[in-house]
Amino acid sequence: MDKDIKAHIMNLMKGGTGGCKHLEMGQALACSTCQMKMVHAQSEYNRLRKEHPKKFIRNDDPDTYSRKTQNLGDMLDERIKNDKLYQNHLKILAFGSEQEKKREYKRIFSGYYEKHTGDRLKTMIL
Repeated sequence: MDKDIKAHIMNLMKGGTGGCKHLEMGQALACSTCQMKMVHAQSEYNRLRKEHPKKFIRNDDPDTYSRKTQNLGDMLDERIKNDKLYQNHLKILAFGSEQEKKREYKRIFSGYYEKHTGDRLKTMIL
């Protein structure tokens, strides 16, 4: 969504709420103080969406991800390819019985996989 349109809609929703701070849209619609502002903001949103549909298109190109996010994804790909223990862990979480899944969750939170995988294994192999 275009930043100007988003700011306009947010100003419509915030303006003069009388101190109300709702965490959800449903709460704001149920509030007698905020209800009309929410309805007005919704109608304005719908109107702007019809007039300027190109400004509401999300840009989810992989190029927009940060370098850090791309590196984390590459590291995860490498770990899935090379780490047999992690591959087994993912298979159990996806296809294992309830008992096996509970065991895997306990291992995650106890630090089992941090002890048995990672850079330490790479240094031992070299």
